[in-house]
Amino acid sequence: MYQVVGYHRPTSVGAALHLLANGDRVALAGGVHVQHDGGAAPSEVVDLQALGLDTVRPDGTTVRLGAMVRLQTLADDASLPEPVRHTARAEQPSTLRSLATVGGTINTASGDSLLLAALLAHAAVVTLSTERSGERKLPLGDLLAEGRRDGELILDVAIETAGTSAIGQTGRTPADVPIVGVVARRTGNQGDPAATTVLAACGIGAVPVLIDADALDTLKPIDDHRATAAYRRRLVEVQVARVLEELS
Repeated sequence: MYQVVGYHRPTSVGAALHLLANGDRVALAGGVHVQHDGGAAPSEVVDLQALGLDTVRPDGTTVRLGAMVRLQTLADDASLPEPVRHTARAEQPSTLRSLATVGGTINTASGDSLLLAALLAHAAVVTLSTERSGERKLPLGDLLAEGRRDGELILDVAIETAGTSAIGQTGRTPADVPIVGVVARRTGNQGDPAATTVLAACGIGAVPVLIDADALDTLKPIDDHRATAAYRRRLVEVQVARVLEELS
């Protein structure tokens, strides 16, 4: 938990970016990860609740999710693809879904996050901003690999909703964080040369990643107390086969 020595509640994105660009300050969204993962050094927090970043905006085959949208909102919103709704429900227990946010989940970048895998499969593009450099858009996979720049604030994430999707996961229990999870999304009809299939996996590395069904033998999963690398690789192979069969 952070040792909070100052509190700010800006009412505009510009004011928030100015605060984050100056001094040892931490963005505070839902507070779930800040309280759990924060360091011991004294820090000031910048509360993002008054910035208007909590909207879900459908636009054709795209939906833009504000960084402050709560996971419970994702779980309840019928305009979103079912895998996104399902993984939002599974991301946190019910007591925390009304606090945890989309931006906080992306910022934490947990390698076990099935929600992040679902966002990757739905071609998520994140909008970020800093006071000095202004806005930039980055595919979620690139952001997870690179991390945010100093003073940078996540504003929203846009996902594609077209196509059909499927989820495969293996955990110790149905309610447990999956050891390995795979989310697939197919656009176009089966057999159509223009059809594409995107696969994303969690539980195999430091962050969820996009994977290639024809190159699973090149994966190098992590090896830890939950499962060996060989077991994780086998789980990926099994779940990829399952989700592709479901989509066929």
